[in-house]
Amino acid sequence: MKAEGCQRPIWAVSALFIIVTLLMLTSEVVLGQKMTQTAMAHATATAARPAPKLTDDLQGLQAIADFLASEHGHVWLLSLAGSVVVGLSGIFPLLIIPIEAGAALKTEAGRQKLKRLLSFAIGGLLGDVFLHLLPEAWAESDSSASKEKHYMTQGLWVITGLLAFLLLEKIFSDQDGHEDSPSHSDLNFNCTTRGYLNLLANCIDNFTHGLAVAGSFLVSKKVGFLTTFAILLHEIPHEVGDFAILLRAGFDRWSAARLQLSTALVGVLGACFALCAQSPKGTENATSWILPFTSGGFLYIALVNVVPDLLEESSLRHSILQTLLIFCGVAVMALLSTIAL
Repeated sequence: MKAEGCQRPIWAVSALFIIVTLLMLTSEVVLGQKMTQTAMAHATATAARPAPKLTDDLQGLQAIADFLASEHGHVWLLSLAGSVVVGLSGIFPLLIIPIEAGAALKTEAGRQKLKRLLSFAIGGLLGDVFLHLLPEAWAESDSSASKEKHYMTQGLWVITGLLAFLLLEKIFSDQDGHEDSPSHSDLNFNCTTRGYLNLLANCIDNFTHGLAVAGSFLVSKKVGFLTTFAILLHEIPHEVGDFAILLRAGFDRWSAARLQLSTALVGVLGACFALCAQSPKGTENATSWILPFTSGGFLYIALVNVVPDLLEESSLRHSILQTLLIFCGVAVMALLSTIAL
């Protein structure tokens, strides 16, 4: 009886020990499963999380997408697109002018065709200066008290442009100037220099166009589209004149077109400058001296470089035709200025 009484507590303790051990083992298994699941979830989340570099790239792309979708991004896109469209007008003469520089210009018919184009170029340049560039520069003066000073400043910038282009031509083309009769190669070099001077003036002009396009889009989209259209109307006949001047300088049609297109990049730079300034007023301050300076350059090219070629004409019929084409160039610019108002 005592032995049985002593064995009951031992079996009870043993049963309790077995139960506790099973519970501990069960809890360890459950805990292990939970830890395993947690570790797996953490690993999955870590694997799904992009790398730091990838995260930066995604954030950069998102920032670009947000910028393009914003109103500020629309202004940038429209301004750059408008500047490029205006610059592409430089290839328009390639579609309508069948003249090839070189052998064709050595014939009498080729020279007369070129002189007719140069006559139109003179009228286009004069019309662009007096009907577009200078009126736009003069219109920037608001107060009547400062108008006289403003006009005087504009006049000084026109003279500065004239003298600057004169100085550039003297620097780059005054070779063997002590000789009384320059050689044929010197004459060709001078013509080429004048062609590059015209490209320089065109670059400055395109820069102002880029300023105007971007500055107008900063005001509103409607003003931007109207300004781009008005500049494009003025540029098409202007580019025809520039094309003729490059042909006279000895460039062929394709080279002249490529050079015309290269000046379009300056227009894009002008648009970027205006957009970085973020103020239409800032673009007005920049164009207040660029417009008259460009006008002086165009006056020098038209009256000093191109007109002397027409003065050599001895035929009365050709002289009358060239004069009429000069008036035609001015009339086209006047008509376009009226439409653009």
